[in-house]
Amino acid sequence: MRAFLLCFSFVMSSCSWAAEEIRIGVYDFPPYVFMSDKVSGITIEMIAKMNQLQNDYEFVAVPTTSRRRYSDFKKNKFDVLMFESKKWGWEGYPVVASKPFVSGGELYVTKADKQKTQAYFNHFEQKVMVGVLGYHYQFANFSADLDYLDKHFNIIQTDSQKRSIELILNNRGDIAVLSKAYLNYHFSNSPEDKAKLLISDKFDQIYRHTILIRQPSKITIEYVNNLLEQMKRKASLDFLWQQYGLEVIH
Repeated sequence: MRAFLLCFSFVMSSCSWAAEEIRIGVYDFPPYVFMSDKVSGITIEMIAKMNQLQNDYEFVAVPTTSRRRYSDFKKNKFDVLMFESKKWGWEGYPVVASKPFVSGGELYVTKADKQKTQAYFNHFEQKVMVGVLGYHYQFANFSADLDYLDKHFNIIQTDSQKRSIELILNNRGDIAVLSKAYLNYHFSNSPEDKAKLLISDKFDQIYRHTILIRQPSKITIEYVNNLLEQMKRKASLDFLWQQYGLEVIH
């Protein structure tokens, strides 16, 4: 009996030390998240590093979509989003943002020809814009509302940045908005496309990426900021930032 009690006590103590699960919503947003048979990308590597650095929590990726992430958040399917901005439709939601930890941005892209210069990106009237469904763009006042976009712009919405490039190359649209990080990824795999495209010097928006956390939550913003600081000090993800042209915010 005593042996049983000792064993039971050990099991209960082990359970009390178990890391608490923190669910992180992830949606297709290359190169941060690639949604395929196996979810991959910068976010997934960062989650793995966050799990290595501490034992209090187990961070777990939960698939959603760019449009459905708001309703899934309301349904408590996850409590955290990474590489996100409060400006992307999160006003009014019970979330708090971490310190910005890395920066990037989105650029305008069109099919190259001899007549086009940087002035082509000065005005969007009479041009067919191409964007990804559920993404938020500064030229559209960060609105992803379909009625608003259809009313104010001639816009085609795709299911991926890859598809957006395909439409531009096939003369199905005039200007696409693509992240600089995705363009770096695309050109590393399809270098021949670089000469076929004219890329704007100006940004549609500049990212200052944060982690959004539900309030209240099992994990505090102070804890997350401390993890980000540890990764910065250890240069844990510098190889990824350099690979995709992202800059660490000091």
